[in-house]
Amino acid sequence: MKHRLAILRLRSLGDTLLMTPTLDALKRWRPELRIAVAVEPRFAPVLARNPAVDQIVEVPAGALGRWRALAELRAFKPETVVGLHGGSTAAWLARLSGAPARVTFEGLRHGWAYNQLTPPQAPPDGRAQLHTVEHVASLFHELGMPLEELGPLRIFPRAEARAVVRKRLAQRGVMGAYAFLNTDAREAGMRWPLELFQALAARLRSERGMASVACSAGPGVPVPGVTLVGGTTVEELIALEAEAALVVGNDGGPVHIAAALAKPVVALYSTTNVPVWSPWRTRARTLQATPMGELSVDQVLGAVDSIGG
Repeated sequence: MKHRLAILRLRSLGDTLLMTPTLDALKRWRPELRIAVAVEPRFAPVLARNPAVDQIVEVPAGALGRWRALAELRAFKPETVVGLHGGSTAAWLARLSGAPARVTFEGLRHGWAYNQLTPPQAPPDGRAQLHTVEHVASLFHELGMPLEELGPLRIFPRAEARAVVRKRLAQRGVMGAYAFLNTDAREAGMRWPLELFQALAARLRSERGMASVACSAGPGVPVPGVTLVGGTTVEELIALEAEAALVVGNDGGPVHIAAALAKPVVALYSTTNVPVWSPWRTRARTLQATPMGELSVDQVLGAVDSIGG
């Protein structure tokens, strides 16, 4: 690997965050390395202001936007392109990037676009599987990056966004400490029942004097006792969690934002492989049940107590 590296990480807020320890490790190993990361526009705030990222290439939907992203990627003149996403858009960006070395994991879809396929690495310490953070780093280890202790996830909220969300919350009567509740998830089976979030919010208010806040990109589903901030962007989601004292919620990107912000977090899982997707290097407790409704409010509050949330 020479001096110009492009990484393709389209889709998934959580996956984008989970590669940030590797970005930091790459820069510590090779300070002269210039790194570009291709992401969908909505996830660009996850990498904004990250000192390990020299250029963010936004890849919007639609043919015209993708051609413009390809032009920007080619202008960067990468010597190595690494694909961390198995979709067809990432494959074509890699294939047409002009990079002499095009690298991805063996077994990832659209391997035809790459000329170096790296087998996934086995855990060195007897565990059954690597955490996703370690899995990503293992590919770059094959490119020469030393194996070392990986740091925390990294995210850099914009101060102006934090001020805006605090103002919005104040207008809704939320002035002091609050818990951010991630009430949504990509699949119904991954969601703790809303009535249990309602009961949790009531007890956080009565026993700890703590408000509860949730957000949604759309109008969202109101939960009694929880202040819902609708129509939020990813940047505003990051800011809402940055201002929170505690994060509790379903498996998903907001759990990893909490980890990146070093917030105490209680993550609730159904069938997710927890050792692979758990919050990385932060004060965290994970609870798991299928169906999710078997997790009680007492269990969640006990987990909050155990991490000092």
